[in-house]
Order: sequence, then C-alpha cells, then structure tokens
Amino acid sequence: MAVEKKIPSEEIVNDKFDQATANLLVKTGLGLSIGIVASALLFKRRMWPVTFFTGAGVGASYADAQRIFDSVSALGRPTVTNNNANNTNNANNAA
Repeated sequence: MAVEKKIPSEEIVNDKFDQATANLLVKTGLGLSIGIVASALLFKRRMWPVTFFTGAGVGASYADAQRIFDSVSALGRPTVTNNNANNTNNANNAA
C-alpha cells in the first residue's frame, strides 16, 4: 500500500516565494541591462531609460508574482459562467 506524503503548506509558500524572488531578480536585472544599453546607445546617456526599463522589469515580476500566489486566476484555468441564465434562455427560445 502506497502512503501519500503530504507537503506542508509552509513548503508550498516557500517554493512560491523563492520562485517570485528569482523572477524579480532576473527581470529587474534584464530591465536594468536593457536600460543601460538603450541609454548609452540611443538617449545620450540619460537616466530615464534605465529607470523606465528597471521599473518595467519590476512591474512584470510583480504581475508574475500575483499569478504565482493567486492560483485561482492561473492561466489555462476554465472560467465559470452562469449556466442558469443560458438554460432559461434556451428553454424560452425552444417554446
């Protein structure tokens, strides 16, 4: 008989937090890099491209963290519709 080993909720939250933190570091670093290159090549070494692209990286990682922690709004999950309204409309149309 196979015994199912349950994972404590703290480990699940820790894994999600680790994933969100790694995502923050990668996307912020990528935004910072793109901002530095854009500032040096296109915008005469101004500071605003660095700030803009770093903020875009932080914003993208924040959106991903919300998706990671909120499993209800996960991509690919079917949405629940009001079937009662559809059934009454179909019954009225058939009569």
